[in-house]
Amino acid sequence: MIKVVRRILPVARRSLVNRAVLASALSASLLLSTVTAATAAGRTPTWAACGPEQQADCTTVTVPVDWAKPGGPTINLEVTRRRADPAKRLGVLFFGDGGPGGRSADAVKGAGLLDAGLTEKYDLVGVNARGLGKGYELNCPAPATAERRLPATEAEFAGLRKDNRSFGASCQARSGAVYAHLDTASNARDLDAVRAALGEEKAGYYGVSYGTLLGQQFAELFPQRVSRMVLDSSMDHSQPDARSFMVSEAAGAERDFDRFTGWCAADASCALHGRDVRALITGLQQRADRGELRDVNGAALTPLTLNGIVSGGRSLWAHTATELQQLADTGRSGESNITAPWADNAHTILCQDWNLNIRDLADLKSIVDDVQRAAPMTRLSGYAAMGIGCIGQPVSTVNPPAAAGPQPTQALVLNARYDHATVYPWAQNLTRQTGWTLLTYDDGGHGMYFTSYCMKRAADDYLLTGRLPAAGTECAREPQSRQRPEPEPEPEPEKSVWF
Repeated sequence: MIKVVRRILPVARRSLVNRAVLASALSASLLLSTVTAATAAGRTPTWAACGPEQQADCTTVTVPVDWAKPGGPTINLEVTRRRADPAKRLGVLFFGDGGPGGRSADAVKGAGLLDAGLTEKYDLVGVNARGLGKGYELNCPAPATAERRLPATEAEFAGLRKDNRSFGASCQARSGAVYAHLDTASNARDLDAVRAALGEEKAGYYGVSYGTLLGQQFAELFPQRVSRMVLDSSMDHSQPDARSFMVSEAAGAERDFDRFTGWCAADASCALHGRDVRALITGLQQRADRGELRDVNGAALTPLTLNGIVSGGRSLWAHTATELQQLADTGRSGESNITAPWADNAHTILCQDWNLNIRDLADLKSIVDDVQRAAPMTRLSGYAAMGIGCIGQPVSTVNPPAAAGPQPTQALVLNARYDHATVYPWAQNLTRQTGWTLLTYDDGGHGMYFTSYCMKRAADDYLLTGRLPAAGTECAREPQSRQRPEPEPEPEPEKSVWF
């Protein structure tokens, strides 16, 4: 059967939870909704210029550390606002940056983040994720670095679990009570508290990458408070466990790799043009397993580092081809081995939002086998390996995954068909569950508002007018891509931002 889709041409130039549990969750949500509004009621923020060269105002909003205990300890959220033209103002539009642990307030300080047509009509507001406020920061130690390798023995698995637990326990001891309440549902309640503090009945929302989970949960918890919402490159919070999460990520990287091989076959500029790319990579995998390849420093190239080279996204295809050619012809990479630890600050949030528990070495090996069946070329790479950082972490999944269910409010979901970070099936799952509208970009990429003029135009039109694209609409691949403008935040410590 032929599937007919309506395509937008580019412009000249971009049930996992049973009914009883859902009912209980809804009751709790309604109760905490009242708490949120009451907490922020009557508190008008005091705004001040963020800096002499920034056309943005900054403030803080105080919220409970634990929303279930509104009378308990509090934290201050950093909030930034760029004001609309008063004569044209439609309301407030929250910006939700990626992460985990997005610095949305810092991003809003920069000019030109979203289209001028939006920012003249909406107050653009960003709220830094909890744990990022001055004096209330997640205070984790710098993790020890070593070559990243998969544990192959029970002793190595026990060592990994011990290292992750030690890192997490140190974070917890240094960060205090906020450590156990960094999940996205808590951040969604924070967002509604900011809305109430601003005196707005409703607020719009644009979120990108991990910021889409914040938008989803804001809409689920406070549907009556959402005006219009765009979710760009979406997370799927219905992935039930580490196996599902990691295998779906790996399959996305493999789909993008399939297109890489097609590009190399068709384009003479590819350094591997005319060669059997799959056979070449299979040979490199075997050589890496035997320790026969070297990184730029002369150390044995780890299989995980090779996986990372192979699974580079579309913007890295030319570099990927050159790297693989060099490895095949000389046995030496221009890259150094991955030395990042398995657990980092991002995992402190990630492990509270997802059930990424891996029980033991046998469980890990079984998951890796499934990953490699789904992705024989890219294997366990980048995003597909995320669950390993949660092994042994001393945090519980306080915001467990669950299918969203039909939503009373509408939203526009943007996703590239070959996104290798927030994979396309995730967006399809989300829109099937909620009834929201999916607009597809028929190419790769991540962050569609900053990639495709066609996708940007549809998002702007929806946020300004409420008009949604017809079901099944696609944007064709564009030869030139847009670039997200650089923000103007204050310097910040280096951190992991995965989505």
